[in-house]
Order: sequence, then C-alpha cells, then structure tokens
Amino acid sequence: MSFNEAKQRYYEAWIGSFGGDSTACWAYVNNRKLSQGTIRLEVELNTANNSFVFGVTQQQNNSTNFVFPTEHRLELQDSLVISEYGFFVAKPASRTDVNFKLRTYGNIVDFTAGAAAAIDGTLYSNSSLKVTVNNDVVVPYRDMFSHLYRPQTQQTAALGAGSPDDQIVGAEDGAITAEPNLLFIGSKSTIPEVILPGVLATVDEFTRLIFLGRGVLAQNSTVIN
Repeated sequence: MSFNEAKQRYYEAWIGSFGGDSTACWAYVNNRKLSQGTIRLEVELNTANNSFVFGVTQQQNNSTNFVFPTEHRLELQDSLVISEYGFFVAKPASRTDVNFKLRTYGNIVDFTAGAAAAIDGTLYSNSSLKVTVNNDVVVPYRDMFSHLYRPQTQQTAALGAGSPDDQIVGAEDGAITAEPNLLFIGSKSTIPEVILPGVLATVDEFTRLIFLGRGVLAQNSTVIN
C-alpha cells in the first residue's frame, strides 16, 4: 500500500511537467527506479538556540554548518516519499565519531543527569517539527512527544549482568507514520526544523539530534521537475 501511495504522490508532483498528459506522466513514474530508501540528517544541539534546521541535501547547511560522516542526505537528482520517520538523540565522542548509539530518550548512562532531563523534557516532551518546502509550510506543527520511547529495559550503569543495554527495535521504536506522506525532492528547498519552546538548560558536548526518514526513493527523478 505504501508503495502505491508513493507512486501516486510522484504522479501528483510531476503531472504539471507533462502538461496534464496522464498517460505520459504515469509512464514516467513507472519507468523510475523505485526502491526502499532512507535519509539520515543530523544536527548538533546547543544551549543557545531554540530551533535546529537539518540539511536535506549536501548543498544545504544545517544549524551546525557541518556534514557529519554518519549522515545520508538526499541527492539533488533524487526524490523520496517518506512514509515514516523518527527522531533520535546520541552522544558521539566528536563530530567525526562513527561509533555511537541512537537513543529514543535521555539515557542516563550516555548523558549527564541534567542533559538527560533536558532531552526528555524540553526536546521530546514539549517541542515540535516544522517542514517548509520552497517557502510553503507543509507541516506547521507535529509533536516531538510522538518520538519519545522509554523501553522496558533501560541501561542504568555500565553494561553487565545487572545493567543490560536499552531494549529497542530499530525498525519500529521512535518512528511514526507520515500520512499524508512527505515528499522530499532534491531540487527543491526542503527545510525540516525542530522548534523548542525555549533553549535547552544543559547539553553535553557533541550531542546530536538525528532524523531518519524512510520511504520509497525515486532515483534520477528531478530532471524535468
């Protein structure tokens, strides 16, 4: 069903480029290389700002003005219909660290107590997502609380018999559906932004907010769009 919905979204996005010729537009949609795809966008949190912008393509800046090595941004010539997405937090050792875990709440071992409380409170419980495409606000407000997931099994100390790692299902936990689907087109100016009600009281160094968007990818699809 999500595959068919994605094809419909692509048709609706491109029909204008074919002068209303439905047959030609569907032929174009069906001739694209469509596959499951994911984009991963990241931004570093701080205590100075109450909004954080993600860079969707390599040509766009995020609030950190840095492309992290673990990001996977959308290519300019590609499009992605996002059917589900999630927000995660992490505490890498540096901006170039590639060995860290994604968390769906303020894990008290990864983060200091104050930073964990700010993540659970200000970030996850009281903030929102806004998405703007070519200066048109397509998602004015969607709550971040939907992404807060505190697992039944939580790490409370160094890993060991009395302190197992967090219970998590990577394909499910922290992710929510996007209906109607979000369409990210590489050639357009798409700006996902997380807006906080105020600045974070405390942030551990190098803490990141990570967006994972999953759906149907159309490669080499923006030539005529």
